[in-house]
Amino acid sequence: MNLDPAAISLKKNGDKIEALIHGKTSFVDRLARAFPHSNPDQFVSLMDELGHEIGIIENPKKLDTDSRNLLEAELKAIYFVPTISAITSVVPKGTGSQWTVDTDDGEYTFRILGRDALKGDEPPAIEITDENGKRYKIDNYWDLDPESRDLTSDLLPDKVVKARYYTRSISSSRSGRGRGSSSRGGSSSGGSSGSSGMGGSIGIR
Repeated sequence: MNLDPAAISLKKNGDKIEALIHGKTSFVDRLARAFPHSNPDQFVSLMDELGHEIGIIENPKKLDTDSRNLLEAELKAIYFVPTISAITSVVPKGTGSQWTVDTDDGEYTFRILGRDALKGDEPPAIEITDENGKRYKIDNYWDLDPESRDLTSDLLPDKVVKARYYTRSISSSRSGRGRGSSSRGGSSSGGSSGSSGMGGSIGIR
């Protein structure tokens, strides 16, 4: 059901949003963009605690200022994905753990339910989903500082670990071929072997 923005008023009530629609109050438990990638600024669905759709706001920009600001803030909290730059603590909590991290949007503390909350489908990037469904990302796990990596090493997705070993293997193979070429070059020119040796050592460093 499409909702007329002129007939809607939204305000925060605890953890939920209270929607006054044509004089009737409904409690919104969840918001969702119908087209989050192709048309993120329109067609916002309001749902109750049972997951039933209360209605869709086709053009949220037509809401009154307070309602529009509230809706935009809530959608940002849901869809904005902070980039983690450092992990300051990981504390076990039941079967999951509580994380405190530094991001491009400031410090966050959240809880994950287990190792499955970390996805490494595009290594070395990692996507983390907390217990409330909010997502965070690490662009390159191996670029994190050693302390951050130590805190999370037991939770790493297999694909990220395998990609690391694969990259190291390729680098070692290329380095080995390079050293082999230098050696062969040195043995074929008797008088210049000394300079070839120095060139090889500089290359390794």
